[in-house]
Amino acid sequence: MARRSAPIDHTRAALAAAPIDRVAWASELIRLEIALWERVDVRLRARQEISLAFFETLYFISGAPAGGMRVGDLARALGVSVGGASKLVDRVERAGLIARQADPVDRRASRVTLTTAGKRKLTASTRVYDAEVEQLLDRALNADEQQQIRGYVSRLLRSVDEPGSTA
Repeated sequence: MARRSAPIDHTRAALAAAPIDRVAWASELIRLEIALWERVDVRLRARQEISLAFFETLYFISGAPAGGMRVGDLARALGVSVGGASKLVDRVERAGLIARQADPVDRRASRVTLTTAGKRKLTASTRVYDAEVEQLLDRALNADEQQQIRGYVSRLLRSVDEPGSTA
């Protein structure tokens, strides 16, 4: 009995043979980022009464050495200006999720750390965030594909963040 070969994925073959349309590629990536942001933000607001901007602030602070970071470091992690990060920190602090403390290394600066309420909110919100992203990604990609794309995105982000990049 003759063995049948796997069906040809014509879309994948056509994409591999076509020249790269970098405008279309970047546009799709940007639209994906916006769609992910909106879906996760809506779910976090509905289930945890927290915005994605607040969540990301808590997330990056929690991962910082010694559990705290300067506002400038947070701005770099979030990809926003120091002024924008400072205003965000003010709002998250008013919500009782973070606190400012004097920086032991530089008395002119302060560090932000999670409060107990902030730690609880991050833990609960992480479950919501993860479930929403899992639902979105698992519909289209298997675990290996998700890891592969994460590697590509991480490499692109490192490239953008390198000194001398045009970003």
